[in-house]
Amino acid sequence: MKFGQSKAVLALVIAGVLGLAGCASSGGANGKGSESASTTNAAANTPATDNSAATDNSAATAAAQAASEMDPLKKDIQFGFDKSLLSSEDRGILKKDASILKAHPSVKVVIAGHADERGTDAYNIVLGQKRAKAARIYLIRLGVSAKRIKIVSYGKREIPNYSVCSDHNESCWSKNRIAHFMKITM
Repeated sequence: MKFGQSKAVLALVIAGVLGLAGCASSGGANGKGSESASTTNAAANTPATDNSAATDNSAATAAAQAASEMDPLKKDIQFGFDKSLLSSEDRGILKKDASILKAHPSVKVVIAGHADERGTDAYNIVLGQKRAKAARIYLIRLGVSAKRIKIVSYGKREIPNYSVCSDHNESCWSKNRIAHFMKITM
């Protein structure tokens, strides 16, 4: 994922956390709707203190925590040459992703399947689709709602806002055989 898109995703996560933090209070203007009138009157007679720095700091901390919790979703799932089977390492990564997705039910992902440059475009589109589908099916089996996971295949074409390796050797080709968590939305 390019740096610019990472910033955009982080900004979305921060905006979402800040928006949720603003909606978290219930009751009256002081956020204590269930307290007695004497407590409310005592609070009204107490001089106001500036808690904005503490609030800003806690919101920033919450946003940073939410962003760090989403980091594993950005990881690519690697595949062997002409393969669409998940390795045990990839299943471990997807298990972590599933637990994060289940903990954040508003998050939706798009998994982009990709192939190396060898083979025809049509063949690689199908192979990329199989790779993305393998990751999606595994996440669904782990309890993530199918409605939250979309898939797309780019075959050997470039994934938007993602740097694929363009050298013509096995090391580079192996980096392009992926299912990539391309998009995270709140």
